[in-house]
Amino acid sequence: MRFLGNRSSGRQGVALAAEAAARGAEVTLVSAHISGDVLAEARHPSIRIVPVGATADLAEAMTRESEVADVVVMAAAVADYRPVQVSERKLTKEGGGVPAIELIENEDIVASLAAARRPGQLVVGFAAETPEDQAEMLARARGKQQRKGVDLLVVNEVGWERGFESVENAVHILGPGGVEVGAASGSKRAVAVAVWDVIAEERVLNLSQQHSTLIPSSDPAGGRRPEGASPGGAHDHPADR
Repeated sequence: MRFLGNRSSGRQGVALAAEAAARGAEVTLVSAHISGDVLAEARHPSIRIVPVGATADLAEAMTRESEVADVVVMAAAVADYRPVQVSERKLTKEGGGVPAIELIENEDIVASLAAARRPGQLVVGFAAETPEDQAEMLARARGKQQRKGVDLLVVNEVGWERGFESVENAVHILGPGGVEVGAASGSKRAVAVAVWDVIAEERVLNLSQQHSTLIPSSDPAGGRRPEGASPGGAHDHPADR
């Protein structure tokens, strides 16, 4: 049977999950169409794997799992469009003519997650681009970061020999306001290390800003968690690239 997809292997998302678990996080890895040998790197006591199929399944899983996550890393190479009609049977040449496939736009999952995020929750998006040069790539990434409303955006160039399916990657990381706050190249695990370093710095900054504006409880001895503070520890990210 045939479907619309891309050459994403899932290696970068799996590397992000493995690195988060190595740092002590409780991780939920939402996984779509990843081969067993790639997914093997995510076999860890602190990683819970949630398998999904179509983009709609991914959206549902991410919406559900993000409700308890402190950090959401949307690394999946999600299809922008899907067929309006899905055939239950194979479309054969005997039917005559070339079939026309009408497409409809999928939900922008990371934009929805960013719009619904809780105070203190960090949402990180990924963008795969095919630019003429680095300046164009960063300009497109900044526009995408603004449209989607994510806290951080990790952008990489993809092509027949870059990004997808490769064991290596090269990324630029944009922080608030589109400022480049990091870059990394090498193995996808090395890229994951750099991404989590930036996430950790941004999370510390966000929490310190929250706590500096919180009004103390009227009952300090009660031990209540201040409104807006998050418990820490849980990370939620699907696999990609």
